[in-house]
Amino acid sequence: MTSMLRVLRVVVVLGLAATVAGLLVVLGQAFAETRADPSLSLEDGYWIGRLPWTAVGTILVVAGTNVTLVAGTAASLIVGGWVRRVLALLPAAAGLAWWLGALIFLVGVGGCPGCAPAQPDPFTMAYSLPDATFLLLVLPAALAGVLGLLPRRSRA
Repeated sequence: MTSMLRVLRVVVVLGLAATVAGLLVVLGQAFAETRADPSLSLEDGYWIGRLPWTAVGTILVVAGTNVTLVAGTAASLIVGGWVRRVLALLPAAAGLAWWLGALIFLVGVGGCPGCAPAQPDPFTMAYSLPDATFLLLVLPAALAGVLGLLPRRSRA
Protein backbone atom coordinates (compact mmCIF):
# COMPACT_ATOMS: atom_id res chain seq x y z
CA MET A 1 0.00 0.00 0.00
CA THR A 2 2.91 2.37 0.58
CA SER A 3 4.13 2.13 -3.01
CA MET A 4 0.58 2.76 -4.27
CA LEU A 5 0.41 5.86 -2.08
CA ARG A 6 3.74 7.11 -3.46
CA VAL A 7 2.50 6.66 -7.01
CA LEU A 8 -0.73 8.50 -6.23
CA ARG A 9 1.16 11.37 -4.66
CA VAL A 10 3.45 11.66 -7.69
CA VAL A 11 0.38 11.70 -9.91
CA VAL A 12 -1.15 14.43 -7.72
CA VAL A 13 1.97 16.56 -8.12
CA LEU A 14 1.99 16.00 -11.90
CA GLY A 15 -1.71 16.91 -12.10
CA LEU A 16 -1.16 20.07 -10.08
CA ALA A 17 1.80 20.98 -12.30
CA ALA A 18 -0.30 20.50 -15.45
CA THR A 19 -3.08 22.63 -13.96
CA VAL A 20 -0.71 25.45 -13.05
CA ALA A 21 0.95 25.24 -16.48
CA GLY A 22 -2.46 25.46 -18.17
CA LEU A 23 -3.49 28.45 -16.10
CA LEU A 24 -0.20 30.18 -16.88
CA VAL A 25 -0.61 29.52 -20.61
CA VAL A 26 -4.14 30.95 -20.64
CA LEU A 27 -3.14 33.97 -18.54
CA GLY A 28 0.01 34.47 -20.63
CA GLN A 29 -2.02 34.46 -23.83
CA ALA A 30 -4.48 36.97 -22.36
CA PHE A 31 -1.62 39.15 -21.13
CA ALA A 32 -0.01 39.07 -24.58
CA GLU A 33 -3.24 40.43 -26.05
CA THR A 34 -3.25 43.30 -23.56
CA ARG A 35 0.37 44.09 -24.41
CA ALA A 36 -0.50 44.21 -28.11
CA ASP A 37 -3.48 46.51 -27.48
CA PRO A 38 -3.24 48.44 -24.18
CA SER A 39 -6.90 49.43 -24.38
CA LEU A 40 -7.87 45.81 -23.67
CA SER A 41 -8.40 44.42 -20.20
CA LEU A 42 -7.05 41.05 -19.14
CA GLU A 43 -10.58 39.68 -19.45
CA ASP A 44 -10.79 41.02 -23.02
CA GLY A 45 -7.51 39.28 -23.78
CA TYR A 46 -8.92 36.04 -22.40
CA TRP A 47 -12.04 36.24 -24.58
CA ILE A 48 -9.99 36.80 -27.72
CA GLY A 49 -8.79 33.23 -27.18
CA ARG A 50 -6.07 32.87 -29.79
CA LEU A 51 -5.26 29.41 -31.01
CA PRO A 52 -3.33 27.25 -30.28
CA TRP A 53 -2.44 28.70 -26.88
CA THR A 54 -5.93 28.98 -25.46
CA ALA A 55 -6.72 25.41 -26.49
CA VAL A 56 -3.44 24.10 -25.06
CA GLY A 57 -4.01 25.92 -21.77
CA THR A 58 -7.61 24.75 -21.51
CA ILE A 59 -6.67 21.14 -22.20
CA LEU A 60 -3.90 21.28 -19.59
CA VAL A 61 -6.29 22.75 -16.99
CA VAL A 62 -9.04 20.18 -17.60
CA ALA A 63 -6.62 17.24 -17.74
CA GLY A 64 -4.54 18.39 -14.76
CA THR A 65 -7.51 19.07 -12.53
CA ASN A 66 -9.12 15.74 -13.29
CA VAL A 67 -5.92 13.82 -12.67
CA THR A 68 -5.45 15.70 -9.41
CA LEU A 69 -9.05 15.12 -8.33
CA VAL A 70 -8.91 11.38 -8.93
CA ALA A 71 -5.44 10.77 -7.49
CA GLY A 72 -5.89 13.15 -4.54
CA THR A 73 -9.23 11.62 -3.61
CA ALA A 74 -7.82 8.09 -3.89
CA ALA A 75 -4.79 8.96 -1.74
CA SER A 76 -7.03 10.57 0.88
CA LEU A 77 -9.31 7.56 0.96
CA ILE A 78 -6.33 5.22 1.43
CA VAL A 79 -4.51 7.01 4.26
CA GLY A 80 -7.03 9.37 5.77
CA GLY A 81 -9.08 9.10 8.87
CA TRP A 82 -12.82 9.53 8.65
CA VAL A 83 -12.59 13.35 8.59
CA ARG A 84 -10.13 13.37 5.68
CA ARG A 85 -12.19 10.79 3.83
CA VAL A 86 -15.36 12.87 4.16
CA LEU A 87 -13.49 16.04 3.17
CA ALA A 88 -12.01 14.23 0.15
CA LEU A 89 -15.46 13.39 -1.16
CA LEU A 90 -16.52 17.07 -1.30
CA PRO A 91 -14.08 18.07 -4.08
CA ALA A 92 -14.89 14.85 -5.91
CA ALA A 93 -18.59 15.76 -5.78
CA ALA A 94 -17.85 19.25 -7.15
CA GLY A 95 -15.82 17.77 -10.00
CA LEU A 96 -18.64 15.34 -10.73
CA ALA A 97 -21.09 18.24 -10.86
CA TRP A 98 -18.86 19.99 -13.40
CA TRP A 99 -18.68 16.85 -15.54
CA LEU A 100 -22.44 16.35 -15.36
CA GLY A 101 -22.84 19.86 -16.69
CA ALA A 102 -20.26 19.28 -19.40
CA LEU A 103 -21.57 15.93 -20.57
CA ILE A 104 -25.29 15.95 -19.92
CA PHE A 105 -26.80 19.38 -19.53
CA LEU A 106 -24.93 21.11 -22.35
CA VAL A 107 -25.68 18.50 -25.02
CA GLY A 108 -27.73 20.10 -27.71
CA VAL A 109 -27.29 23.66 -26.50
CA GLY A 110 -26.90 25.99 -29.45
CA GLY A 111 -26.55 24.62 -32.93
CA CYS A 112 -28.61 25.48 -35.93
CA PRO A 113 -31.82 24.04 -37.39
CA GLY A 114 -30.95 21.09 -39.58
CA CYS A 115 -27.43 20.77 -38.15
CA ALA A 116 -26.20 17.63 -36.51
CA PRO A 117 -26.91 17.56 -32.76
CA ALA A 118 -24.19 19.11 -30.65
CA GLN A 119 -21.78 16.76 -28.93
CA PRO A 120 -20.65 17.37 -25.37
CA ASP A 121 -17.34 19.21 -25.32
CA PRO A 122 -15.77 19.67 -21.89
CA PHE A 123 -12.93 21.81 -23.26
CA THR A 124 -15.35 24.30 -24.81
CA MET A 125 -17.30 24.37 -21.57
CA ALA A 126 -14.11 25.01 -19.61
CA TYR A 127 -13.26 27.96 -21.86
CA SER A 128 -16.81 29.30 -22.15
CA LEU A 129 -17.63 29.07 -18.43
CA PRO A 130 -14.36 29.95 -16.69
CA ASP A 131 -16.10 30.86 -13.42
CA ALA A 132 -17.82 27.48 -13.16
CA THR A 133 -14.64 25.70 -14.17
CA PHE A 134 -12.65 27.53 -11.53
CA LEU A 135 -15.21 26.96 -8.77
CA LEU A 136 -16.18 23.37 -9.62
CA LEU A 137 -12.94 21.99 -11.03
CA VAL A 138 -9.80 24.02 -10.26
CA LEU A 139 -10.45 24.86 -6.58
CA PRO A 140 -11.75 21.35 -5.73
CA ALA A 141 -8.72 19.83 -7.47
CA ALA A 142 -6.42 22.01 -5.39
CA LEU A 143 -8.20 20.89 -2.21
CA ALA A 144 -8.08 17.23 -3.27
CA GLY A 145 -4.39 17.61 -4.07
CA VAL A 146 -3.61 19.13 -0.68
CA LEU A 147 -5.60 16.42 1.12
CA GLY A 148 -3.87 13.73 -0.91
CA LEU A 149 -0.41 15.11 -0.14
CA LEU A 150 -0.93 15.50 3.60
CA PRO A 151 1.17 13.05 5.59
CA ARG A 152 -0.45 10.06 7.20
CA ARG A 153 -1.59 10.78 10.69
CA SER A 154 0.39 8.77 13.20
CA ARG A 155 -1.39 7.13 16.07
CA ALA A 156 0.09 8.07 19.42
